[in-house]
Amino acid sequence: MTINLDHLGELVKTLSHEELNEVTKSSLSSLFKCDAVLSDLPSDITYEEITNLTAVEHGQSITIIVAREDEVPLKVIVPQKATVKDLKKAVARSFENYQNRTGSKVKISWKYLWKTYNLCYDSLLLDNDNSSIDDYGVGNKVTLTFKKKRNMRKAM
Repeated sequence: MTINLDHLGELVKTLSHEELNEVTKSSLSSLFKCDAVLSDLPSDITYEEITNLTAVEHGQSITIIVAREDEVPLKVIVPQKATVKDLKKAVARSFENYQNRTGSKVKISWKYLWKTYNLCYDSLLLDNDNSSIDDYGVGNKVTLTFKKKRNMRKAM
């Protein structure tokens, strides 16, 4: 298949920015659907997500599943030497990407969420933001859950 670049250049000049964006998105979507390796990627994948997936393939990052009560689990990608704080930021980014794809408009106060809940792995609370997730034994393809923090003032 040969492409006449002069014709393509003239065509691109006649399209508006929005039209060119739409043509690009539909072309990528068609490409993703036809390719066996790319078929499981969302058509609106971001550069950050591509970089993260590439890092996982090269063994530089790990995938963690975050189970949510009565909701679809989130797949979160973090570097192997990530801290709990890095993991929390990755959870927030993954959730925002999930919301954008599903069209959900629910506003989450991450500050409140992290004050109220800890991430939990194998009955261990990931409660120190500066600790490495490796210190808690968190590795590739593990499942984390949310656990409500105990109110220390009421316990005293």
